[in-house]
Amino acid sequence: MPETDAADANRPSRVRVPLLAFLGCVVYGAMAAVVFCFSGAFGTFGDSPWRDAALVIVTGISALALTYVSLLVVTYVRRRPSRSGDLEDLSWHVMIPCRDEESVIAETVSAARSSFPGMHVWVIDDASEDATATIVTGLSDFDDKVHLISRRRPHARTGKGDALNSAYRVIADWVAEHSTDCRRTIIGVLDADGFLSDNALDLLAGPDAFGDESVGAVQLEVWMKNRDDKRPRPTSGRLVNWLGRVLVRLQDIEFRTSNSAMQMLRVQTGTVGMGGNGQFTRLSVLADLDDAFGQPWGQKLCEDYELGLNILARGHRTHYIPDAHVSQEALPFGRRLLTQRTRWSQGNLECASNLRDLRRSSHVQGAGLAEIHYFMAQPWLIMINLLLGPALLVHAVVTGNAGFAAGEPLEWMILLAAVFIVFPYALWGLVYRRSCEPGLGGGQAVLLGACYLIYVYLTYLYYPRAMARMLTGRTGWAKTLRNADAVDLGPMPAVPAGLLAHPLVSATVVDDLAVELGGDQESSRELLGMFAVVWPRRWANLRLAVSAEDEVAIRDALGSIRVSSDMLGAQRLAQCARDVEVVLEGGDRTEADQSMKVLHRVGEETVDAVRGIVIPR
Repeated sequence: MPETDAADANRPSRVRVPLLAFLGCVVYGAMAAVVFCFSGAFGTFGDSPWRDAALVIVTGISALALTYVSLLVVTYVRRRPSRSGDLEDLSWHVMIPCRDEESVIAETVSAARSSFPGMHVWVIDDASEDATATIVTGLSDFDDKVHLISRRRPHARTGKGDALNSAYRVIADWVAEHSTDCRRTIIGVLDADGFLSDNALDLLAGPDAFGDESVGAVQLEVWMKNRDDKRPRPTSGRLVNWLGRVLVRLQDIEFRTSNSAMQMLRVQTGTVGMGGNGQFTRLSVLADLDDAFGQPWGQKLCEDYELGLNILARGHRTHYIPDAHVSQEALPFGRRLLTQRTRWSQGNLECASNLRDLRRSSHVQGAGLAEIHYFMAQPWLIMINLLLGPALLVHAVVTGNAGFAAGEPLEWMILLAAVFIVFPYALWGLVYRRSCEPGLGGGQAVLLGACYLIYVYLTYLYYPRAMARMLTGRTGWAKTLRNADAVDLGPMPAVPAGLLAHPLVSATVVDDLAVELGGDQESSRELLGMFAVVWPRRWANLRLAVSAEDEVAIRDALGSIRVSSDMLGAQRLAQCARDVEVVLEGGDRTEADQSMKVLHRVGEETVDAVRGIVIPR
């Protein structure tokens, strides 16, 4: 059943969204009317009924767009800090759907388990054809809170929603078997490359989130974890890598500013949407959706946004936390980004079919319905502008009615470009510097804002492609490749003879640790097992630090590897970390790349050696 008083909880609070929206529409509508209709830039208003109608439509769309952006900015700058709670009050599980994710899954599972010792990690292997299942099984050998759910054809590879639904039922059975309260059991969804911030569960347990019994689902902010990568495309030249860096940074700006502001506004309207990465839902709410719809997640390409709409339709409250985040890889490849965003656009268009049920439910109030309908209408408004804008401009020039073409002052056209085309989107570069990355220079922020303007207008490519796919009945999609996929970084170098002189792991490590732990051999084996589980996270920390050329982070990451290795008698790995530090200080990129490969190889061999000690044969 729906949560108690959830409908009331979905009503807006703190910021008077309807009043601000009304005032914005009046002010911006007047400005847009002056610029588009009465400035003479497109001819004299009143001379042509068809042109006048088109100008009025463009005026209305522009006024709505500026009003919406203003609401986002006001909400963003007035954000309040989220309050933390006791994560021990709840039971935590995360699902990670995977299809051929061998390049990232070890790091993700390791990060989740090392950051949150009480959280269960359920990896859903959707008939992968690579080593994904083998990697997860290897981690589960050391950690009983790592679980593998294997799906096989013909029941596999039928969509992310199906994969999540199958895992939900496995977890629901596990929870029932262990007599855990499903209302206090929280199920999260992470991408295969998703890292949670260390404060995530504390804030999710807080009184603004699951500490409030009326909250059924919560979405975290999303960051790009490779935003500081200096070589996002390591096999390409300087220009391609510069473009890749800009593209990665623009995705970080998108998710941490405008997208985050959109979710903050939705907190006020009671319509927070769920994303594919960093969504958390009460098990009791998923069970309610299962009863109502036959399954929690649907079949749309944006099954995450569909989930959020269904949660609202059932009368549960949703919330957003901008002070904790999940980080994921941004795409430095233009073609892959175009494919990804086209898929997302098509998924959003598909969700329009949920609006009727949402209106009928009466759980979402006026401001919330307005926000959702405007969000869903944006693709069509974009298409109208895409058609009418150039048509009006060409018509004015051809007929000689354009004021600027007739030699009149350009003030109106400059005002048009600045207020309605440039400023609403370019300002996010400055907002990003102020709120997210204060280390950026002012000039960098302005340049990024200008680039973000172009990035936003790429939407004019996504939605036409998505609509064309829908009209032709194409709903299938190939998986978006990870950045590390299909990248040949050369052969793995051999381990130098000097390192081979050091043992991987001392043969007496269990007994040595047991002495330090008061004779407890079981605890010493658990310590060794945790070393193996945490290793992929330590390697990821070093890899990201080296990619960002962050000297402080590199020293910290190498120090963590070295100290933990010394403590457990992993002498070869400890010495290799010392060697890498010397090479990195030397600044030879080729030698540094080779030494990093050796370190990764020695780390994996050390984990295998630990497995031979800890896991009975």
